[in-house]
Amino acid sequence: MTIEIQSLTLSYGENIILSKCNLHLSEGEILVVLGPSGCGKTTLLRAIAGFVKPDSGTIHLNGKILNELQPEQRNIGMLFQRPVLFPHKDVLGNILFAYRKKKERKMQEVDEIMKDMGIYEMKSQTIETLSGGEAQRVVLARALLTNPELLLLDEPLSSLDLDVRRQLAMEIRTTLKSKSIAAIHVTHDHEEAEIIGDRIIHWNELNLLESE
Repeated sequence: MTIEIQSLTLSYGENIILSKCNLHLSEGEILVVLGPSGCGKTTLLRAIAGFVKPDSGTIHLNGKILNELQPEQRNIGMLFQRPVLFPHKDVLGNILFAYRKKKERKMQEVDEIMKDMGIYEMKSQTIETLSGGEAQRVVLARALLTNPELLLLDEPLSSLDLDVRRQLAMEIRTTLKSKSIAAIHVTHDHEEAEIIGDRIIHWNELNLLESE
């Protein structure tokens, strides 16, 4: 089992965001959490990534308890609604940021992932010249180069046009499956959920309900 969350509870003051949340994710599985904006989906991902600390409950990843680990110690990748890129670096420079702590850069691996994501010919382009879909491909390529045990996707397709969103959703699924990377993808879009997910869980206010 890749990840298991048990009785996760998190609140901001009197506002309860997560209430005894439980879920599990098997090796290589893509799980989609489907629910309306503002229901707490992003908070769930931020808790798993270590950006916020839950009030109670445990988060296990491949047998390790993550609760007390810092984000950089968790080997978890995360994509946000808006791509986080460095405007002073070109596409290749942004992707190589994944290797900033490694002495040796495996350029063959970098080239392969850029080709898989359809951005190899763009490696010298500046970030400001990229479309929204291209920018998210760059961010995904960078995340994959860190070899994450789990990838979290916080509605990274929400700002894209419908046709681009559908195409990139299929590409994300194909890429994750080819690399056997487990992922949790949150969205409010039913069609997107069906394209990407192996399994869909509906969010109802504060709790996760039974999966489809």
